[in-house]
Amino acid sequence: MRTFPIFVSFDGKPPLVVGGGELAAIKTRLLLKRAEVVEVSAQEFVPELAALAAAGQVVQVASGPGIDQLRGRPLVIAATEDDQEDTRVSAIARALGVPVNVPDRPELCTFALPAIVDRGEVTVAIGTSAAAPVLAQRLRAWLERELHPRLDDLAKLAGEFRGLVAERLPAGAPRRHFWESVFDGAAAEAMLEGDESKARSLIGEAIEQASEAGKREGRVLLVGAGPGDPELLTMKAVRALKVADVVFYDRLVGKGVLEHARREAELIPVGKAKGAHSVPQAEINALLVERAKAGQTVVRLKGGDPFIFGRGGEELDALRAANIAIEIVPGVTAGIAAAASLQVPLTHRDVSHTVTFVSGHEAGGKAPSFEHLDLKALASGNNTLVVYMGVTTGAVIAQRLLEAGFRPALPVIAVENASREDERRVATNISVLAAHPDSLGLKSPAVLIFGEVAGLPAAGVVETVLAHEEVKHAYA
Repeated sequence: MRTFPIFVSFDGKPPLVVGGGELAAIKTRLLLKRAEVVEVSAQEFVPELAALAAAGQVVQVASGPGIDQLRGRPLVIAATEDDQEDTRVSAIARALGVPVNVPDRPELCTFALPAIVDRGEVTVAIGTSAAAPVLAQRLRAWLERELHPRLDDLAKLAGEFRGLVAERLPAGAPRRHFWESVFDGAAAEAMLEGDESKARSLIGEAIEQASEAGKREGRVLLVGAGPGDPELLTMKAVRALKVADVVFYDRLVGKGVLEHARREAELIPVGKAKGAHSVPQAEINALLVERAKAGQTVVRLKGGDPFIFGRGGEELDALRAANIAIEIVPGVTAGIAAAASLQVPLTHRDVSHTVTFVSGHEAGGKAPSFEHLDLKALASGNNTLVVYMGVTTGAVIAQRLLEAGFRPALPVIAVENASREDERRVATNISVLAAHPDSLGLKSPAVLIFGEVAGLPAAGVVETVLAHEEVKHAYA
């Protein structure tokens, strides 16, 4: 049963629990966290329900409820522990469109009761669609430890100021940014420490400053999205996505990464591929400046790291020229991710003392000349060469390395979609790659690692191409 999380109001007709036993008492106790009164349909009550009735929190109604008793309820819980009766109540509720839950009978339910972390005005509900209730309880225990016990006080204080903020600040982004600054700043810290007077004063001052400041200045965050696995995002990158008004993202940014973006954020693809720029770089620069000057928080989400073959430097120059506030959030670059996945070090005291990152093509998609590199010095050994965007130019690169004196049997390992579920690895050597341009059989995005480290034992499945044959090796 796939469920959609919502919060239900009990301001109208009370919720109904059918049953008077221990299970019904447990469910009634849960509903009383938010309902002032719960009506319970049963002939007899266990002591706990009787005590709640004596306290005025439970109202006993006739057992065997029918259509009139169920119609208009915010929800009904059938907890008689009698299969026939629970099935009957469920059928009536579903026919009336009343949400119904029967404990441990998901086929009779239209909603599931979550595990709840209760901080008064702040409520966290955890559900597993009835698949793993114990897991939900474990998550609740973790959140109970993590969430501050005074969150309720902070939420109530914010609620008191909502009207004033609505009067003084324009709707939309200005108000949201104001509240973000409050919850991330000294006012929230003071309230959580129990100093309500200081918190009130700080929020009042913040309202005055925000209303007098006029138009809010925007900013741009250049964020590294990593190689594709959402778990390789930094915490800072996730926070940036959570505050963004607009996200301009690259072709290589996975959907799992974008799911961390704020739900209301505008997501705009500006992906580029070799020789096929969907949005020219100059236009991307202009869009970043335009949105920031409009007062928005802009995230430029780039695959890998913004400053490693990501043209982040060009965007940085354009933003600085326009006097836009900038923040850089680094990301895990594909070369590092590929090495981590293979469990192959890029530097190793026995075989490689340096690592060099290079692009596999130049402007316009041309094969690299490597004029800026002393390839003969690198050929002497003890160096690892990591080539980005080198799938189509790999053979040309291998030939130039051979001409510079790299040994023909030097290992090469290429990784496609590093860190992703469809990652693929192919191992060969320079001479084979130079002689057989299509030997790798890989697609972009991929990185090529040249060096002795590429011949070290690798974890997982590695396809090996040697001249005219191809075999697969799996290392533990």
